Amino acid sequence: MADVYIFAFLDQNLKVVKKVIKYMFYAVFGLIAIALSVPFSPAVWRNLVTYPQLEKQVNEFQKLRKEPPTLTKLNIYRGVLHVHSYWSHDSEGTLFDIVPAAKNVGVDFVFLTDHPRGDIDTLPRGYQGNYDGVLIEPGSEKQGFDTWPLDSVIIDWSRNKDTIAKDIVSRGGIIFYAHTEEPHNWSNPDYQGMEIYNFHTDTKDESMVPQIINFMVNGNKYRHWALRQMFDEQTNILALWDSLNTTRKIVGFSAEDTHENQNIRARYLKDGRVEWVGPNANVMDTMNVKFWNRWLLHAPDENGWIFKWMVDTYKEGFNYVTNYVFADTLSVPSLAVHLKKGHLYAAFKSLADAKGFNYYSVNQQDSISGILGDSVKIGQVKSLNAVSPFPGQFRLIHDGKLVNITSSNDYQYSWSEAISKGAYRIEMHIKLKGKYVPWIYSNPIYIY
Repeated sequence: MADVYIFAFLDQNLKVVKKVIKYMFYAVFGLIAIALSVPFSPAVWRNLVTYPQLEKQVNEFQKLRKEPPTLTKLNIYRGVLHVHSYWSHDSEGTLFDIVPAAKNVGVDFVFLTDHPRGDIDTLPRGYQGNYDGVLIEPGSEKQGFDTWPLDSVIIDWSRNKDTIAKDIVSRGGIIFYAHTEEPHNWSNPDYQGMEIYNFHTDTKDESMVPQIINFMVNGNKYRHWALRQMFDEQTNILALWDSLNTTRKIVGFSAEDTHENQNIRARYLKDGRVEWVGPNANVMDTMNVKFWNRWLLHAPDENGWIFKWMVDTYKEGFNYVTNYVFADTLSVPSLAVHLKKGHLYAAFKSLADAKGFNYYSVNQQDSISGILGDSVKIGQVKSLNAVSPFPGQFRLIHDGKLVNITSSNDYQYSWSEAISKGAYRIEMHIKLKGKYVPWIYSNPIYIY
């Protein structure tokens, strides 16, 4: 009888132990699920709620386009400046990547800035010419410069950087400062312009893990919004630009700084093994094809890639922020002349295509006396005006100070009050989720 009671007691306690183990398992599983869901939840929310709302809002906004009047004989060309290709150590980009991306988003020209392979840099090299309607011009990013010699030259980058700038400019080339969040010799009399927005600069204050998770969740359907998620207005750089423009003309432009290199890709080696290439075009590993990894691979594309997981692409980079240059023709000589004159504005094209915008001054005879980038005598300026293909909030900045902001969203702007000497530039802001965000940055009109 005692044995019966003992077995009954053990059986009862065994059931309790099993129950405890079961609930402990559920608790641990639940904690793991919660731990995993916490970092993914913002990205999932954006996928289900935020990005669809933004997409709908932008699509509705883009229906408001009205073609502005043509106010100059110059054409407007969309172009990207500060772009890297296979010539750079940290890019694998080829024409198969660059040209289709440019054509897809309506970009007319690409000015490359590849990292030189050593101190002795011979240009032109890499890609140069018109490729299926896309004009490509080679250049260098080195010593803090975006450099386009526009000629056959040999640059010795071991020399003094200011001497290099003087030589390039004296030969008719272009020297702009890159990465203007970093120190530069701002008193150098030879550099002609600077980046007023650089996407890479914008990402420096981001925590990468949340961004990687965001691209894992949203990288296919909402890659353009995942890029936009990292946007911060470069107020310090804009203030620096305004300050420099009070003493002499400094052209401002947007820099894509795209390499199409924050990705994971794979390709076959000659011996049949697979080479895995990670961020910044660095080789991560090589391995044999086995049954467990064969399903990841597909037939080689034009560049030989058999696997691609893309975070940044040329297409999204070119469309994210774009320069609009007024020029006579789609040719390097014409574009170079007007780039140096500051006949351009930068726009976040993924929000809306800004082609058709213009900022200009009008004289007493109601004739145009200058456009963005021009220097105009004060007696030739009755008003400062702008036209836009989309309605937005206009902001007029004089020598770095906001002097006027429109209270409503308009297609046109005019300012004739208390115009004095100095640099006047225009910004346009549009509403996203109830807040005004920058859309267009124009170069100034310099009144003297």
